[in-house]
Amino acid sequence: MSAAAEHQDHEGPPRLVRLDARERLSRARRDRGEGAFLADAAAQGFTPGSATQVWFEPAADFAEPFGIRAGDEICVRDRVLRADGRPAMLAVSRYPRSITAGTALECTDTGPGGAPARLDELGHGATRYAEVVTIAMATELERRALDIDPAPLLHLRRTTWSGDRVVELTDVKVPALAAELHYTWDAC
Repeated sequence: MSAAAEHQDHEGPPRLVRLDARERLSRARRDRGEGAFLADAAAQGFTPGSATQVWFEPAADFAEPFGIRAGDEICVRDRVLRADGRPAMLAVSRYPRSITAGTALECTDTGPGGAPARLDELGHGATRYAEVVTIAMATELERRALDIDPAPLLHLRRTTWSGDRVVELTDVKVPALAAELHYTWDAC
């Protein structure tokens, strides 16, 4: 058996990650102290893990949606989320520093309920979300981070508003063959 085949058999196919847009960001989950990925893990029966980096940079291209100047700082939370020890998802969230300065949002562990719960506590709780989903081939950097061969990724771009203000911009990337997106809405 080749080394590649042994590697494939040992690790198996990527775990399917179901992302339920309505449930994963619900206030009920935050009130129970459940972060989105941890609750996904509990519901889907996998052991979650993550590696988080936090840094600050000028808003630049993100200034307009946040309604700030290009030179104003934003907080960037860059995460590799793991299912049963295997990289399953990349997530990068950005926030205006005027919201995050000196708060748990600038720590690698945001605490129970994750970043949405911290935004609630700070008076910037989500009132509306918009998501755009596209698909593209993984870049070399994304392939290394997810430990995958060349493959398409689902790229979910989410904008979170608190009232009329954008408080969070998040990019989530998941191997397309290992993801399901679930959306529920009331009929018009």
